[in-house]
Amino acid sequence: MEKGKIHKAWFMMAACFTLMASLGTITLLSFLTRPVSEALGFSRAAFTTYASIAGLMIIVAMPFWSKMLPKIGVRAMVAISGGLSGIAYISMSYFTTLMPFYVAGAVLGFAIPACSMLPTSVIITNWFVEKKGLAMGIAMSFTGVIVAVTAPFIAPLIQRSGWQSAYMAIGIAVLILTIPVAMFLTIHPSQVGLKAYGAKDDAPSASASTLPGVSSSVAQKSAAFWLVLTAIFLGNAAGVGFIYHIPAHLVASKGFSPAAVGSFMSLCMLILIGTKVVLGWVNDRVGTVNASLITIFGGALALFLFIFMKQGEAVISVIGISLLILYTFAYAFYTVFPPLITGTMFGLKNFASLYGLLVVAASLGVAAGNPLYGMSFDKTGSYNLMLYVGIILMGITAVLVPIAIKLSAKLPRD
Repeated sequence: MEKGKIHKAWFMMAACFTLMASLGTITLLSFLTRPVSEALGFSRAAFTTYASIAGLMIIVAMPFWSKMLPKIGVRAMVAISGGLSGIAYISMSYFTTLMPFYVAGAVLGFAIPACSMLPTSVIITNWFVEKKGLAMGIAMSFTGVIVAVTAPFIAPLIQRSGWQSAYMAIGIAVLILTIPVAMFLTIHPSQVGLKAYGAKDDAPSASASTLPGVSSSVAQKSAAFWLVLTAIFLGNAAGVGFIYHIPAHLVASKGFSPAAVGSFMSLCMLILIGTKVVLGWVNDRVGTVNASLITIFGGALALFLFIFMKQGEAVISVIGISLLILYTFAYAFYTVFPPLITGTMFGLKNFASLYGLLVVAASLGVAAGNPLYGMSFDKTGSYNLMLYVGIILMGITAVLVPIAIKLSAKLPRD
């Protein structure tokens, strides 16, 4: 690379911005819950099931697309999955009964990981040696950027043109964010005669088919793999599993007004944008083990503050702002750290398939944590019991991650 010339890795990261923005559109579905359920006469529980189906489909989607990626290539994968995701959104604008929404939700949940977090994680892992964490954090932050930019326009669009127009607009946006970008994607720098950003000039070149790392079969039989899988599961059950209960906890237990809760959640999503970038930078400075521990500790401290914050605590206060920032650490453990941990432990050889399994563990953790927090409230009238359990689970996670990474260093690499 010529001195002063921008490395193509940064252009790949810029392409990943738009891919991650397509994933952020799922958050916009919350704006459609009330208008659609009221217009079509659905109960909110029955209607929002389509969003739950979409979330659960990642369990099937990630292993499938991880295997398809080396067979069809990143460009075809992103174009196909982006097209399916956009069509799923657009089709929702025509539905009047529940079952088609459920089917479209399944298609959306199956397709959208393959045009967002999977290609983004693989591309950045392959293209960056230095500043990998920073690049990953910046790219992942665009799930929040798209929400922050577009959310102010969704409600007026629904009021002016109806909920159908909102689905149509979101679908068209996903098509634009994915399909045109797909043709510019390159899975590995060797395919265009380059080395990864920060790779030493005298480092041996590696093609996409001869990347160093642990074989998938060896990794999946190792104690390191199952320890990190357990850690990812527990950490996300404790942290992100609580997100659906935060509004109820703040209103019922801490005396927040509905307006204050709305402000809290909005600020949380905005702060999350910066947190992903900062924690990615921290990963580059202190390493994945230490950065993971900082993230886990921050998430555990957030759960502690959820228990002990004062009744009626203002959102804009030392405790309120601290809680906002620290809870975004827990959320970053769901998005930013699975790819960084996968690359650190197992290398690049089978990154896509192993990363896909870690994402499945994270998703299952969230799916398990959500009802556990609900059971805590139903049995005791408070979320505090499960919040205490969550802190313990975070502590176990903090023990397991360093052990898993240390054990992975002993695995044979090709």
